[in-house]
Amino acid sequence: MAWLRDIDIWFADHVFAYHQQTRRYAISLVRQPEEAEELVQEAYARLFALDDWASIANPHAFTMRIVRNLAIERFRRAEVVRLDQGAVLHTLDIADQDPTPDVVAMDRSELRQVVKVMQEMPPRMREAMVLRRIEGLPPAQVAERMNISVSTVETHLIKALRLLVHRLNRQDARAKTELATTWETKERLERS
Repeated sequence: MAWLRDIDIWFADHVFAYHQQTRRYAISLVRQPEEAEELVQEAYARLFALDDWASIANPHAFTMRIVRNLAIERFRRAEVVRLDQGAVLHTLDIADQDPTPDVVAMDRSELRQVVKVMQEMPPRMREAMVLRRIEGLPPAQVAERMNISVSTVETHLIKALRLLVHRLNRQDARAKTELATTWETKERLERS
């Protein structure tokens, strides 16, 4: 099975193995089998969109949390909610304003990319960026600490931000190209 990617194997072993359990949970939330299956499939799609899927400690619990959050989103958007669904809605603790696990995972992935780009910056540029943007020091204090002028600090910051945006956009474009290539290859294999 050389055509299987690592994520496919991980998904089969750690997520899809619990499909019936996940589906039953979704049905208990929305009370409609078709709608429950849509929730489960959307949760699976969100898992496949994650860059750092392998770092998820408990994939089954993570998937269940995504299903739960998707159900809450549907309840919030619904114009009419049946009474029995309303009771389920109250038990789901709608007040939870924390980001969903998939959003947290995507944010962590993006942060890792930013850290990688910052590590590749010239040392003085990186130092100015850390002091100003991470530690929050005003430009005058950054200049004093680095023993340079405020205008030089601003120059370092402008160059650092341009470099950061350029490299992140390039990485994003490369990832999209790789994803498109993967899908094209998969389609060709399925046609043969």
